[in-house]
Amino acid sequence: MKKALLWLLIATLPAHAAMDITRELDAPALLVPGQPVRVVVTYWTDSWFNPPPEWPDFAVKNGELLSTPLPSQLVTRKKNGITWSGIRLERQAAAWEQGTLRLPAVDVTVASASQGPVTVHLPALERRVKWPAGITQADHFLPASRLTMTQDIRQYHAGKTSALRVGDVVDRIVTVDALDALPAQIPPLLYAIAGRETQRLTPMNTPLRGDRGDVTGTRRVERLRYLPTQSGTLVLPPVKLRWWNTASQQWQVAELAGETLRVAPARAAGAEASLRGTTAGERWWDLLWGSLAVLFIGGMWFTRRGLERSLRRLYGRWQNFWQPQPLPPLTPSGRKPR
Repeated sequence: MKKALLWLLIATLPAHAAMDITRELDAPALLVPGQPVRVVVTYWTDSWFNPPPEWPDFAVKNGELLSTPLPSQLVTRKKNGITWSGIRLERQAAAWEQGTLRLPAVDVTVASASQGPVTVHLPALERRVKWPAGITQADHFLPASRLTMTQDIRQYHAGKTSALRVGDVVDRIVTVDALDALPAQIPPLLYAIAGRETQRLTPMNTPLRGDRGDVTGTRRVERLRYLPTQSGTLVLPPVKLRWWNTASQQWQVAELAGETLRVAPARAAGAEASLRGTTAGERWWDLLWGSLAVLFIGGMWFTRRGLERSLRRLYGRWQNFWQPQPLPPLTPSGRKPR
């Protein structure tokens, strides 16, 4: 009986509220400048966190921590027969120069729910950083694990025909989706050429997100507007983007085909009113109402005599209806006296 009570007491004892911290560098052995990697810090406990853990303060040599927001995760592990619960925190880091990306060793002090402060030693972590062979423009260097580039050419016509004419508008929209790339690393793709009646609209950068809502890359959308003022041909040149594939460690080129458009002369004088005028369906309604008005006026003119007689007859009946009528006397006249 005593042994059973002892085992029951041991089973109901609270956890030791032990704490531990681990730090990892989720990155390949060789990096290129500007390649974002993930620094992972996990807080472990066999009890609960009070207060919740925060990102520890440590230095990054030959690089910096990025401000890209990444969600935290709840993880578990089993060590020496004890189940640990953890909170995994992630930050992106990048090196901008060739050399070594290094996270120096650091001591981090944490506190648990029912235990005093605990100091954990985190060893140093490092990765080599080297420019790839064949680099030509360091300021236009784009590292990414995967990249796709697409385009959409849209024509806006002042008239109802599909032919492109002087005065119409052509928009060329290029979209780049780059995984594991930063917005500032995607170079300009479309340029407004002086004397070619082109207008470069403001590019738009939006983050690409994964299933957990974390940022996985960047989408860049550029729009170049062509405003042809002369008839002839409008040439849209091909677009090439050279980028470094960090997954296969080799150069790749994404390319979009160019296009040649035929520009017809401007429409006849006055046709520019269609830019602000009505559609063809609305013109048919105008013609219909105008025809009805002409028919109504013509019918009134040809039936004016009959209408005049009808109005006079109606007026006479109206007058007769409202004219007072004398009533017969109440006592009969001509009665003989008795």
